[in-house]
Amino acid sequence: MTNPKSKSAAKTKAAGAASLPGAELQMIPLNKLVISPKNVRKTPATEDQDAELYASIKETGLKQNLLVHKVGAKYHVHAGGRRLAALNKLADDKVIKPSHPVACSVEDPDQAEDTSAAENMIRAAMHAADQFEAFAALRKKGRTEDQIASQFGITTDLVRRRLKLASVAPELMDIFRAGEMSLECVMAFTLTDDHARQIEAWEAVKQHYSPSPHSIRNHLTEKSYSGSSKLAKFVGIDPYRKAGGTVIEDLFAEHDAMHLEDPDLLEDLAIKKLQGLADETAKTWKWAEACLDVDYDSFRPFGRVYPQPLDPDPDLVSEKTKLQERHAVLEADYDEATWTEELQEEEDQIWKRLREIEAIEEANVAFTDDDYKIAGCIVSVSHNGEPRLEAGLVRPEDLPEPEASPCDQMGDESDAGDTPAASGPSIELPATMRQPDIPMNATDAARKAQGIPRSLADDLRATRHQIIRAHLAADYGTAYDAMLYAMVMSVLGNYRSQSPLDLSLRPASTTASQETLKDTVAERMLEALKDGLNLAWMEAKAPEDFQQLSQLYDVDKQALFAWCAAYALNQQLSNDSDANPVTEVIGSRLSVDVAACWRPGADNYWGRVKKDHAVETAKALIDDRWADDKSGLRKTEIAKAMEQAFCDTPQESAGLTAETAATTSRWLPDGMAVGDTEEAALTPGSDGTDATSASENPEALPAFMEDAA
Repeated sequence: MTNPKSKSAAKTKAAGAASLPGAELQMIPLNKLVISPKNVRKTPATEDQDAELYASIKETGLKQNLLVHKVGAKYHVHAGGRRLAALNKLADDKVIKPSHPVACSVEDPDQAEDTSAAENMIRAAMHAADQFEAFAALRKKGRTEDQIASQFGITTDLVRRRLKLASVAPELMDIFRAGEMSLECVMAFTLTDDHARQIEAWEAVKQHYSPSPHSIRNHLTEKSYSGSSKLAKFVGIDPYRKAGGTVIEDLFAEHDAMHLEDPDLLEDLAIKKLQGLADETAKTWKWAEACLDVDYDSFRPFGRVYPQPLDPDPDLVSEKTKLQERHAVLEADYDEATWTEELQEEEDQIWKRLREIEAIEEANVAFTDDDYKIAGCIVSVSHNGEPRLEAGLVRPEDLPEPEASPCDQMGDESDAGDTPAASGPSIELPATMRQPDIPMNATDAARKAQGIPRSLADDLRATRHQIIRAHLAADYGTAYDAMLYAMVMSVLGNYRSQSPLDLSLRPASTTASQETLKDTVAERMLEALKDGLNLAWMEAKAPEDFQQLSQLYDVDKQALFAWCAAYALNQQLSNDSDANPVTEVIGSRLSVDVAACWRPGADNYWGRVKKDHAVETAKALIDDRWADDKSGLRKTEIAKAMEQAFCDTPQESAGLTAETAATTSRWLPDGMAVGDTEEAALTPGSDGTDATSASENPEALPAFMEDAA
């Protein structure tokens, strides 16, 4: 049997770094360590340096033991104060236990100050990149992950992470060594071992305002499915792997750590599984179709039959009546002085049971045999990865011919919502066959022709708003004029006048477009501006906070004013029917270059509009041959091709000529551009003329705004 003491000694020897001559190496619980007044380092490190040390220790463990001397029951740390602070933060974050053992060299108190000075002045920490490569060298020598973990007193998982970091391309490691890339970015590159893909991803994201791990991961996984995606949940990871699919795991991500790299295989498995469900469903319905993706617009071409209520359960009806009667008695007899907990509990139980009965009644419906004969269903995947059945859909060709009624013969119009058949199921007509209640304006008609759904218009409007807001927040002069105009119009002007700013300083509603606005150029501009605001005065209590604000330099006040004015900016596309012309003048004065901040991609535009709109735009701006070559492709393939042709660098991405690329790289959908210079790049309207910006109506503007513009 192995001596426990010898095992402990071996572990200590493996875990600890080199100690000074005469020093005794011990494993001391973290909660017994405190910073020593004899530590010569008085000036704190920067927040970034402490954050790097924290991240390094969290991911790779403690590399060098602390130097301590004993004072009573505690041990004072006279060399390694920053490491101690990082360990305490790990304990606060519940990453390690408060009693976590820490390797320490115990010295005589008289040596403390000399050792602290030598340790802080002479020692140079090993760069993280060198650590990763050192572990890789050990692995090449034949040592297993467990052996390396045992040698350094760390977990096997930490060894796996360091070895994974060593797989990053040497060119990127050199950038990391030069301090031009964060450790978190290096971690993001470990999603793939392909050095060419890593370098290609870095070249793509480094052009951004501030390259981030998020943008790197997005680039490396743009052609893969997340393990938490609905298709991955629906198919299952194991069946996907059995079919030959490859999976990559992100060892450093807290969420979405698994990615499926063969999207075509996953989609094929999903559609086959859905088709099996559809075939089974078709035994009941007239038809059943399997679809990977559906949205609200997918069902617009279909009519509808709905399940009808069945006869209620007499016992349930009787129980509901008695409960309602008892509840009425309790309400009539309520008296706060005599009300008891028993009565309250009885009322709660009655209320709960009534809700249960109502749910049962609502679910007590069914389709009829006639419904099954005329209608069908679409089988798809819900957002949580479960099969979704949209039943009762009637194809246009299956709609019965309405029978002529006496009213029809007299010229009266029948109800536009349902078919007027004298017999058979009641069918709600498809939305495309109903008479519209409200006349469609020119803007809505143009969007309908291009296949732009309301959700896409909302996203475009929110994106444009974010870009203009970012520019307005950086321009005090325009912000001041805009806010002054809004204030004067509210106080002295016509109350029916439309204001470009919301004087209540409420943010524009962008809930539905929050994902669209993440990691954009405008978002990074806003973050940088906000980080530069002087907000120290807000820590004081009233009225001292106002006094401190009053004493700020003008440049600080102007930055705060511009930020708040931009916060109040209202959303609009320039071609909205209710677009405010003042907002357009504000954007023109700011010289907002929307095309430089946003490009139409497959996900944010081309994949969400009609295929014909994409082809017509390509013909107008590229050429007929290019458009004809792409017109036979699937919508998803056309969307990807259009994304390449309309990106920042279409000459390289899509092989366009320099002249054509100059046009497509600046193109924007109707309503997105700001100012006359960008309006010229828009696609011609259906009447052959460019859309007229609302800002071209100078009569609606006050004189001082016209001059400023």
